[in-house]
Amino acid sequence: MEGEDSSGKLLAVATPLARSRVLGRFLGLDGVRLYLKWEGANPTGTHKDRAALLHVRRAAELGFPAVTAGTCGNYGVALAHYARVFGLKAVVFVPRGYTNGRVREMVERGAEVVFVEGRYEDAVEASVEAAEERGWYDANPGGRNGDLGIEAYSAIAEEIVAELGDAPYAVAVPVGNGTTLAGVYRGFLRAYKEGLATGLPKLVAATTSHANQLASLWFGEKLEPERVVETWVNEPLVALEALDAEPALEALRSTGGRVYTFDDEEMVEAALLVRALEGLPALPASASAILALEKLAREEGAEGPLVAVVTGRWRGKLPRL
Repeated sequence: MEGEDSSGKLLAVATPLARSRVLGRFLGLDGVRLYLKWEGANPTGTHKDRAALLHVRRAAELGFPAVTAGTCGNYGVALAHYARVFGLKAVVFVPRGYTNGRVREMVERGAEVVFVEGRYEDAVEASVEAAEERGWYDANPGGRNGDLGIEAYSAIAEEIVAELGDAPYAVAVPVGNGTTLAGVYRGFLRAYKEGLATGLPKLVAATTSHANQLASLWFGEKLEPERVVETWVNEPLVALEALDAEPALEALRSTGGRVYTFDDEEMVEAALLVRALEGLPALPASASAILALEKLAREEGAEGPLVAVVTGRWRGKLPRL
């Protein structure tokens, strides 16, 4: 995904698809072609740049004075970045009790940050209400403009097909709201219909074992709010209400996919492995995608390449869990 503003400044890039030979062997995936779709190469370090770019560009084209969303971190930085590029105001709502490790970056990029009591869902609700009351552009997933976010992430699939020459056997995506997974499915479906891929990959959702609505719906379990345990590791994945659960579940069912859940310790260990063996500062939450592919391969084998969508940037020191 590439774009330039009026001054020629690069807005976003097509992220690399890296063959992972060392990590695959370490995980016991001998003979399996494992690839990492490194979304950390985006300007603010995560896949959220893709959605933020399209939303802010549309807001500018439609003449909105400001763009807003609720976030637990990465999306807010991306919105602030592109709002500054397009000359708009960004108003980011964040849960006061969260880690909020990237709030300073939002402010440095010119965003107004509004702290909200409660969870991520409360921040989204406050953002939606503010957009309606003040005439701002609503960039939240699942809302009136939510389909644009899904479309933004479809480019991930299109880039994978372009690199490999076909769709892989399976693609694993970290899941919070399900927006990215839904977008990746749309991209592969489009590539298949246009004759660019011979089939659809098996899509795999990776998420936290500490409460995600999409996972609960998949397993037919009741999501109990009291079960929710939010930490600096799983904040991007916890979702009492997965805002794009329906299209994400459709993606899983249509491709014979799977859902796997992981504890914090497992995700941190996976991120440390990616950092040590591949030199990529993957966020622990996103390293869950690699763990999901490992489980898939052990359970049913792999009849072709496996791709993990991995995002960054994790700059933290070795944590104590």
